[in-house]
Amino acid sequence: MIQRFPLRAAAAAVLLISACGGNKPSAAMPEPAPSAEKAVQEFMQAVADSNLAKMAQLWGSAKGPAAQTHEPANYAQRIVVMQVYLRNATYRILSNDIDPSQAGRHTLQVEIRRDACQKVVPFGVVQSPAGWLVNQLDLSALGSPGRPCDTPGQ
Repeated sequence: MIQRFPLRAAAAAVLLISACGGNKPSAAMPEPAPSAEKAVQEFMQAVADSNLAKMAQLWGSAKGPAAQTHEPANYAQRIVVMQVYLRNATYRILSNDIDPSQAGRHTLQVEIRRDACQKVVPFGVVQSPAGWLVNQLDLSALGSPGRPCDTPGQ
């Protein structure tokens, strides 16, 4: 039987953390990322720190951070899944390309290393009123966490 409690507990923690604070400004709110590269760097640091609330502040859409817009409806679960896939990984930004078809969008090619695996993962980054936010990343390019690489040395 698959135990799902830790995933649900982590998702509940993200919701609880993002709901706390009332109307007063929070010192824990990250500053808006001033660039697409900085958004990826800060997001990956939040992953390394297991800071799900900060990840939710650095991931979202052109409307703003998921922690504020609460979009998509399952954003807390998505944050947990991204953290599981990316934790214990090192990264290196290989390129930062402007999307010529959509203003305020960049695609960054990011080399991710987990154990002996090395994969290049595209990160979509979007400019919002809150600064630059990670908007998309192709987790399928990483393969399943905890499993060996599909191809040795890759």
